[in-house]
Amino acid sequence: MVSTVRALPAKVRPSNAIGIHPKYVQQVVELAFMGVVSAWEEFVERSLVRYVAGAQTTAGYAPIPKFGQANNIQHSYELLSQDTNYDQLKHYLKVSDPRWVRRTADFFFSAHPYTCLQNQADLLKHASCIRNRTAHSSEKCRADFKATAVHFLQPVNGVLSQGFGPGALLLQPVQRHFGQPAIQAGLSHFDAYMNMFDSLANQVVP
Repeated sequence: MVSTVRALPAKVRPSNAIGIHPKYVQQVVELAFMGVVSAWEEFVERSLVRYVAGAQTTAGYAPIPKFGQANNIQHSYELLSQDTNYDQLKHYLKVSDPRWVRRTADFFFSAHPYTCLQNQADLLKHASCIRNRTAHSSEKCRADFKATAVHFLQPVNGVLSQGFGPGALLLQPVQRHFGQPAIQAGLSHFDAYMNMFDSLANQVVP
């Protein structure tokens, strides 16, 4: 969807040929990114819960447990949350925090795939800040997003243009933090993040 929308001609004035206004492109990108980050967190949660219950990937991979395995999925949630009354409809695991995921996996397994999150922890946290700014307009979300945008773009004096939002940032070409291949390929922050999530997912569930 994002690639299709980005390929449409820009339409700024009603008199112009058929196209789409840049602000609507940004909105589509923002919503797509929000969905991807949410899907990533759900993926991390489901994989961790199932690994604790002894699940294997289709390729036969499974982390090496330290203490045995959970009896079932619900038992996994109870162990991971340290709450015997854990309710999947009311409670949640801290899977948006890469450090929590890695340290929790360290506790349950002597070898596991979540070590891959360590090198990308900062980018994952910034992804959450971008997603949260799309979903909320609180002062905290605004401040966190501004810090993220400044971190990526490093504008003069740390000043962003008025109204600069998540969509604008995601469509900006990568300048730093994602590695030289992404920079040399001219990838946008959105595309660089998609590549990162794809790579991490293949490492978490090989």
